[in-house]
Amino acid sequence: MSSHLPVLIVGAGPTGLMMACELARFHIPFRIIDKNPQPTSASNATWIQTGSLELFDHVGIVNQFLKRGHRCDAINLYSHGKALVQIPFAHLDSSYPYVLMMPQSETEKLLTEHLEKSKHKVDRSLELIDVKQQDNQVISTIRHANGKTETITSDWLIACDGVNSSIRQKFSIDFPGVELSEQFMVADAEMNSFQPRNEINVFFDKETIFAAFPLGDNKYRIFANLHQSHPRKIFIEKEVKEIVDERARGEFHVNSISWISPFWTHSRIVDNMRHGSIFFAGDAAHIHAAVGGQGMNTGLQDAYNLIWKIALVHNGKAQPSLLDSYQAERHPVISKIVNQTERFTKMAVSNDQFLMKLRDFGYRLSHSEKQTSKKFSMEITQLNTDYRESPAIDYQEKITTKSPRQGMRAPDVVMNESKRLYDYLRGTTHHVLLFTGVGENCDLSLVEPMQQWLQKYVDLIHSQIVSSVKLDKKSNIIFDTDAIIHKRYNIKYPVIYIIRPDNIIAFCSKDLNIESVEKFLKTYLFV
Repeated sequence: MSSHLPVLIVGAGPTGLMMACELARFHIPFRIIDKNPQPTSASNATWIQTGSLELFDHVGIVNQFLKRGHRCDAINLYSHGKALVQIPFAHLDSSYPYVLMMPQSETEKLLTEHLEKSKHKVDRSLELIDVKQQDNQVISTIRHANGKTETITSDWLIACDGVNSSIRQKFSIDFPGVELSEQFMVADAEMNSFQPRNEINVFFDKETIFAAFPLGDNKYRIFANLHQSHPRKIFIEKEVKEIVDERARGEFHVNSISWISPFWTHSRIVDNMRHGSIFFAGDAAHIHAAVGGQGMNTGLQDAYNLIWKIALVHNGKAQPSLLDSYQAERHPVISKIVNQTERFTKMAVSNDQFLMKLRDFGYRLSHSEKQTSKKFSMEITQLNTDYRESPAIDYQEKITTKSPRQGMRAPDVVMNESKRLYDYLRGTTHHVLLFTGVGENCDLSLVEPMQQWLQKYVDLIHSQIVSSVKLDKKSNIIFDTDAIIHKRYNIKYPVIYIIRPDNIIAFCSKDLNIESVEKFLKTYLFV
């Protein structure tokens, strides 16, 4: 039994499911397989960051997550039981200024439901037993539960098969990094507390950490290092209760524990997330300390970055070299996360000066301007993604220093009670925003010829004029009431922005020059 398809996904965790949902959205044929007969039933990763909520919004599934998840509006840090500082999310530059808490089992369930609505499903109890690359395609041998084998050839294979990736091992791809000596524990608990149930609480003492993440209905995910000289595999409820009592200083009372799991923290990332026609994503490509709930979200962003590129190349609308930008963009961003979480974790469990540094940090946040706290929370919630070296981004054209620049996420803008800028950036094409400028600087004579010229690429690019004045023309016009979008983007004069299907700014310039725009588009698109 043999078949060919554009993409084979191996692994149906959150990253693999997101890859599948995106391929379905771009109408690219694929299969997704998983050796496990059932999806995970464990809570595992619980944080859904703001950046991921924006991704779900773009895909069209965010409301399902908001209905089932538990909103958290702030993080509280404590030292020796005393409150240090609160880091609020209210000032995040997003329509979702919070973190959503949800068990990973629920996240996978919602992604699976969305996938099934597009007439796709996960093929379970199928194990990849062999894989090789030949003649610009991937040849995969799959074993079914009944022992029969199947050969699948694909243009690309996406390895989402976790930290012990068999695909990575079959190609002898190194997974460099370190394993921290400290052992940790996570548990699901029902607890009582007078603390607000929509806030995350993290307690630090000398060489110990305890954190409580609310999941709603008095349920919490708790996290702690064990601070013991010898590793252990089994813990009982009584021991977990003692850790909570000791480290939370009476702020939480445990009623019951439903699940306990010890674990060690790894800090690893592959040198290259692409190996010929094989792409590595999620835990198969990178793992890191659990600080800040970055792991699952990083994998979701891998999918958001990769699939639109595969779709363009598959459809013959982009050069194959576009796929090189997956490594160029994602690897530096993930390396930063891996290094930061490793450094913070090591300091928290072994550095005598950590608490002093933490108190200094808390003092700076609580006594500084709101901008410092905002910058920190933007980083935690993955809203500050910045691709600084990419073959798919033009960094040469100039823009004002206070405006969003190339490589950054295009900010959303709430225009009124029922409309946001992101509503105009939906779909699977590149979007061009042609700002008219404001007041006496408003100049339609510059933007209208550009929009007319862009019409010849209508199957690749959707162009819209962001006008600070009302126009008789109705189509492809965003009327910018009170110039609110211009103000958010710090624009006074006519400007062009080209925004990719993953809402990353690929090109922006205050010079509306057709030759410059065409030159950029031809760097990877067949225009």
